[in-house]
Amino acid sequence: MSRKKELRLRILEYILNRGRATRPELVEYTGCRAATVFEIIDDLKIAGLLVEPGRRTVRTGRKAPELTIHRTAGYWMGIDFRPEGTLGVIIDAAGEVLFKEEICCARRDLNDCRREIGELVRRLRKTAGKEWELVSGIGFADPGVVDVNQAFSRKAVNVPGWENAATGEWLEGEFHLPVGIWPETMIKTRMEYMLRMPETPQSIFLLTLGDGVGGGFIHNGKLFAGSSGCGMEIGHLVIDPSGPVCKCGNRGCVEAMIGRNGIRSKMQEAIDSGMKSSIDMENFSIETFINAVQTDKAARIVADQVLANIGQALSAVVTLLNPSMIVFGGALSKLDTVLLSGVRRVLELNCFAGALQGLKLELALSNEFDTARGAALRMRDKVWLNE
Repeated sequence: MSRKKELRLRILEYILNRGRATRPELVEYTGCRAATVFEIIDDLKIAGLLVEPGRRTVRTGRKAPELTIHRTAGYWMGIDFRPEGTLGVIIDAAGEVLFKEEICCARRDLNDCRREIGELVRRLRKTAGKEWELVSGIGFADPGVVDVNQAFSRKAVNVPGWENAATGEWLEGEFHLPVGIWPETMIKTRMEYMLRMPETPQSIFLLTLGDGVGGGFIHNGKLFAGSSGCGMEIGHLVIDPSGPVCKCGNRGCVEAMIGRNGIRSKMQEAIDSGMKSSIDMENFSIETFINAVQTDKAARIVADQVLANIGQALSAVVTLLNPSMIVFGGALSKLDTVLLSGVRRVLELNCFAGALQGLKLELALSNEFDTARGAALRMRDKVWLNE
């Protein structure tokens, strides 16, 4: 890649990530000659990617006008395929959500999954109307293990039939648009990083806690996936070899211990041992469990066990990766300060003190549709920045 092309991508990436920038700011950021930077900016404006308000008069003394992304330079679709349903958005080039849809159908096999995804895309297409013509690509957040380079879904243990599927090829064939596929936790991690701009930490480890358990790691803005795409599968880290069988086939995985089914099993064991609880076990959910923690003794004891399991798993993460920040997302993150303080106590007991210096524990900032939006942004950057 030529130096000029590399500089072009750096400038475009800077504005895409921050939303706006002035010419002097970009000269300072790149450390290049103003004439070179201005030439690239003008090229990006001619290409229709950037817009810049003109000065009304010369030498007004005002701050330099801000360059922004041309919002109609391209629209992008993002799909968040979840065990419990599918969410989708269409964003403009600057990342603003224009249209969104949500759907949930009965799933028994791969064909059912594809019908649900296809119906979501068709609904978004109908909602967008003529603006559909501006959609330039589809980003897909996959709930399982993914071959990113081949856009291939290997397996999601929480979705019936979702394995060995050429998802990218299928979507491209159905809707005639470029497609990119990434693990859902990777997209979530990137969004948590972007939502903290410009004060981003050097590294973030995201732990999602819900029906399943997932993880993602980003360092200096770069996501880690591992050589075979299986990196950060913390939900299938074994913490108790004699523990319950996980859907992946192993015993005592983090997900089997602290996912929805794991928590329900712990609650049932507590009740069977003679402890009283106000929780209706026939209609158990993580939400009802969280609501009971403050007043229900059995729920509080189980919560302490769950926090110990989370801390045990994260002790390995902190020791090996030494992140600047750990972010908690998913339904169980609504334990809020109970979660943050409980996990920190376990980490302090199990980790080398130096690894905890400066470590921040925070709750996720992203909303329900941010994973779909993140997938759309990831696809935009794949096309525009060659990522």
